[in-house]
Amino acid sequence: MEVHIQMKRIGTAMLATAVGVAAVVFATGQPALADTSVNLPLSSWAYLDSQSPKTKFVNPSVPPPVGTLVDSADKPHTYRSYFTYDLTQLKGSVVHNSYLYTNEDTVTDCSTAATIEVWRTAPVKSGTSWNNPPAELEKLATASRGAGAWYCPDYLGFSMVSTLNAALSRHEKSITVEYRITAAQEADPHAGRTFQQPTLSSNFNHPPTVTDPHLEGPTRPCGTLSKPSPASASTVFKATANDPDEGDYATVLYAIWPVDHPDQRREFYSSYNFGTDLSQYADGELLAWQARASDYYDAGPWSKVCHVIMDKTAPANPPAVTSKTYPEGDTPGGGTGIKGRFRLDAGGDRDVVAFRWRDSSGYSGQVQPRRPGGAAILEYTPSREWFESLTIYSVDAAGNPSPETTYRFWVADTAPSAQIELGGVGLPSTITLTARKPETTAFGYQIKGGPETRVPAVDGKATGQLTFTEAGEVEVVVSSYAKNKLIGQDTLRISVTDAPRVESAEFNLDSDQIAGKTGSFTFRPRNSDVVAYEWMLDGTSQTVPAAADDTAVVPWTATAGWHTMVVRSVRADGSTSRETYYEFGVIDPVPTAYAPTLEYLTRIDGVGLPVHFYLRSQLPNVTGFAYRLDGGPEVVVDGDGSAEIDVTPTHTGDNTLVFQALLADGTRSPEKSFTWQPFEAPVVTTDPPNGGAAAQPMTLTFRSVLPNTKEFRYSLDFGEYQTIAAGSDGTATVSFTPQWDGWFSARVTSVAEDGTTSPERELTVPVRDTRVSVWSPYNEWSPTGGIGVPGEFGFSTSWTPEVVEYRYRLNDGPELSVPIGDSWNTLITIVPDRNGLNMLTVQGRTADGRLSPVTEYPFQVGNEPYVYSEVYPRENLGGGVGVEGRFEFSGGTAGITSFEYTIGGTAGTVDADAQGRASITWTPTEATGTYLVVKGRKADGSTTAEVWYLILVRSS
Repeated sequence: MEVHIQMKRIGTAMLATAVGVAAVVFATGQPALADTSVNLPLSSWAYLDSQSPKTKFVNPSVPPPVGTLVDSADKPHTYRSYFTYDLTQLKGSVVHNSYLYTNEDTVTDCSTAATIEVWRTAPVKSGTSWNNPPAELEKLATASRGAGAWYCPDYLGFSMVSTLNAALSRHEKSITVEYRITAAQEADPHAGRTFQQPTLSSNFNHPPTVTDPHLEGPTRPCGTLSKPSPASASTVFKATANDPDEGDYATVLYAIWPVDHPDQRREFYSSYNFGTDLSQYADGELLAWQARASDYYDAGPWSKVCHVIMDKTAPANPPAVTSKTYPEGDTPGGGTGIKGRFRLDAGGDRDVVAFRWRDSSGYSGQVQPRRPGGAAILEYTPSREWFESLTIYSVDAAGNPSPETTYRFWVADTAPSAQIELGGVGLPSTITLTARKPETTAFGYQIKGGPETRVPAVDGKATGQLTFTEAGEVEVVVSSYAKNKLIGQDTLRISVTDAPRVESAEFNLDSDQIAGKTGSFTFRPRNSDVVAYEWMLDGTSQTVPAAADDTAVVPWTATAGWHTMVVRSVRADGSTSRETYYEFGVIDPVPTAYAPTLEYLTRIDGVGLPVHFYLRSQLPNVTGFAYRLDGGPEVVVDGDGSAEIDVTPTHTGDNTLVFQALLADGTRSPEKSFTWQPFEAPVVTTDPPNGGAAAQPMTLTFRSVLPNTKEFRYSLDFGEYQTIAAGSDGTATVSFTPQWDGWFSARVTSVAEDGTTSPERELTVPVRDTRVSVWSPYNEWSPTGGIGVPGEFGFSTSWTPEVVEYRYRLNDGPELSVPIGDSWNTLITIVPDRNGLNMLTVQGRTADGRLSPVTEYPFQVGNEPYVYSEVYPRENLGGGVGVEGRFEFSGGTAGITSFEYTIGGTAGTVDADAQGRASITWTPTEATGTYLVVKGRKADGSTTAEVWYLILVRSS
């Protein structure tokens, strides 16, 4: 490595021409915590020069010098530089991340070791000089430079978090830092250097504060020691969090403790929906509490201390409720929209300070009496007719609720019914009003917030006009009057639009027109001053001028399909209305045909292979379809608008299906044709027709649909291609024995005498599993049943219809057979003759004597006894009340000497005979279900597992 050492002589002139401040970006290794990041303002900077001992140099335009530098006259100057930063914007905050950083600008000798010191000092004042420097208060950093350092000039930076937070705690508005060379090296001219002006970054956060601590409820302040606020066992504490940092989310933490036990202080968050549980405190106990707000970064100071006193005694009686307008009970009163006055009375209970109410719709509120224990008036306006209820309770100063009063009353149906025929915006709309009360003499209507219009009721009805001035949802208030007395009122919410109306007698959702029908559309305005209409149908946009009455008529000849017309009106000033979307359908008289198999990416159709078609018609009264293939005889099929048919192409090239819908009146729809070209690859058939079977021979027959075929090229299961000669009839047969069940692939192409090849047919052929599957509740892992207990086993196989019977053997017993059943699962019953592991072996046998591979089914047999009753079969209704039943016990395991049982709540024991059999009788006394529980006991005292036998007694 080559090291360049450069000695520099820097004097006043060189300082004046040195390079200025450069920007520095650095990483601290972790993201800033606070949400505000700034570089603190540099208020001023100054340097002191030993050659000018009685002065200072403030904000000069030179790089800040540090240590001893030699000027052009070889005179040494010793420098110290001072930087003062404004901390005003940090007031009241907490600093989370701060760095003071700079870069060396010039270094006299990079090979000379130098120690740089950074100090917090007293401020630079008017009398500051080399002879009177600022006091050095705190060393902030020491950095060694030179003498083999990796970089020269170098970077210098360090954390200022604790320094700034300490300055803020001293309420200082600025901080001054000094850069110097340590005293032992300060006079060495080799150690001198200049710096860029340092940057002091800061990430900080203002901790939130809380104001207005109080309790939820009327006049419930935070409370003082001499005048605490009453608190119930469930009290909601509240305080307002104030965070000056925009975007911060502050939460409020509360603390509470008994005044005489501050050691029992506990902290909690108070929900605005559910009160804080204070049930642990005694009635009359004095508590202190306070609140503190926290944001994502800091917790603010605790609030002042507040006081509450526990009050666990609620008002004893529910409030009394009366109303003249709405009497309690089934007598209709007032009317919809008619305000009622409800008198709420606490009955003189001076603890009551408020009444709370809610209606059946969930609306709620609170009213206060003029004095504690007095009455209050609730003004409530029902918004619907029929029955309404108010649930009301009183509360004391602590918020304790009294028992509730539910006041039910009947609201008379007095508001008028109203219908509005919307004219639009700026055009008159017609309102029709109908009275619900015979005493109605007049109606009123108004756009909410506007003047009311009154119209007389004639035979209980009236009409009027109102004009909406803008689009959107508008509220219209309608009222009923008996002379001048308001007896009912309701509010309608009307969606007002200026989108034009579109009308058509021919094309609408209520009529089914057929393509070719000629009709028209009429556009009517929903705003004033309309000069034209812009409309779009089937992707074509057009403009039609408006007539003198602001309407327009557009003729149209129907085309088949579903249509959406979009229309908007155009005013004289060029502005447009909202758009109207008008939808309707037109029937296509021509039927359609669809063949899914012809759409497959891998073609499976071909000459001689049936194609399944779905025929459809939109015409009404369709009774069927008539069709013919390639000009052949007509075939008729029934169908109510649809039908499914199979047609088989007989040649390559174009095959054409022509079809029509047949109508109930004897007419037919227009004719439709469907033409397709069958796939020209060879047709492949399999024997057996339903696919192969594992390890069983099968044949594939290739049939060419092209003339002059001499051979076929084919590949089985992705093997190499082989060639087989075609017979005179254009076919060839290949034998193949698949080794595994699942699927195998076949690909085949025909080759003509002239060497041309057909497309390749690719098909997958199913290969069935020849093994027999066995199902049974008996299995290999958990013992079931016992000796002599019949067990059910099910056999199934995919090798059908070839397999005609199953042959099976239990352990080393004789081979038995059972014919295959009609369903997929053939059931047999096996009676095990040994405990422990048993083995059932099964094979399927085909009609020609072939056998499937052997299936081994191991299963564990337990030692449960066998219980049998002819009168009361297990889990089936039997016998009856008073009908004696005999229950026979046997099997389970060898060596049983007795059976223990419980039936109908009665326990008993019965000895077994020499064959290990026994029986009991039992007569039920009621038609019910009960369990017979039986276990066998051997001579050595051991017992078998229990068997639970459900008895169901028939009721008659």
